[in-house]
Amino acid sequence: MNQPLPAASLPAVERRSKVVTIKEAVSNLIPDGLPELAIGGMHMHNNPMAVLREIVRQKRRVKRLVTSPSAGVNADLLIGAGLVGEVVTSYIGFEHLGLSANFRRGVESGSLKLFEVDEPHLVYGLQAGAGGIPFIPYPPGLELSDLHRINPEYYNFTTDPYTGRRVMTARPIKPSVAVIHCQEADPYGNAIFRGSQFTDRQMALAAETVIVQVERVVPNEVAMTWPSGSTIPGFLVSAVVEAPFGCHPTASHTYYSFDEVVLRDYIKSGKTPESFDAYLQEHIYGTEDEAAYLCKVGGAARLESLVGGEAR
Repeated sequence: MNQPLPAASLPAVERRSKVVTIKEAVSNLIPDGLPELAIGGMHMHNNPMAVLREIVRQKRRVKRLVTSPSAGVNADLLIGAGLVGEVVTSYIGFEHLGLSANFRRGVESGSLKLFEVDEPHLVYGLQAGAGGIPFIPYPPGLELSDLHRINPEYYNFTTDPYTGRRVMTARPIKPSVAVIHCQEADPYGNAIFRGSQFTDRQMALAAETVIVQVERVVPNEVAMTWPSGSTIPGFLVSAVVEAPFGCHPTASHTYYSFDEVVLRDYIKSGKTPESFDAYLQEHIYGTEDEAAYLCKVGGAARLESLVGGEAR
């Protein structure tokens, strides 16, 4: 009968830190012309904006962008910078603040190809991609929309082998890279959600490469004592980037609220291509890193006003 080896005789394995700078994560893991990028966050919450701003600074083009069921400034910024060829989404906008001008202008002009899908498709498609299955069936009733007619690349039909009924299916979504925001992670990539997970976890499970942006890097013991929140295992993560207030101008759950004043200014800048180019020059290309960007939007006093308060 085989006996377990004494602990002392087991080879020591040194764990490798995955913490890198934002510049390193983008330059090493997001090549120009990336086939498919998934970006996490929902509405005006938990958008990994620090990494996305660096993607714009480095002008890394993306062939196809995949969003959560409700995207906003995260997608609009990349689209407005002219870096996205195609987008898979069900909604890009700013909720009560208004429309997404860059997204709308891109689709209307034909410079951006839209694959319009419903919200369930983004959930089901990522689940299929994460599970390595060829498709996932829809529940009955959702096939009554016209989306499968205008977007056959993402919808198809098959026969239920148990009932013989015709069912609509979602194709798997398997991003080349996923960029998501978690509130914390240990140095080895075990990431902690301190708020809503949205579809970010599915993105991480489905993607080939995962970049996790966090408010702070914490010791491994913290991740071990928070199992219900530590649902992104380190072996899935290629890089951890520490970016305090990195979701700005969106919220980071339990850390700070979204910045409505800055969001309104951003929306106003998108009214014309010229005004948005001026925004990029001042806030993105004109800031060499996140510290410079945060200083540009108001610095410590502005950022601290978002902590612990209502969304404004």
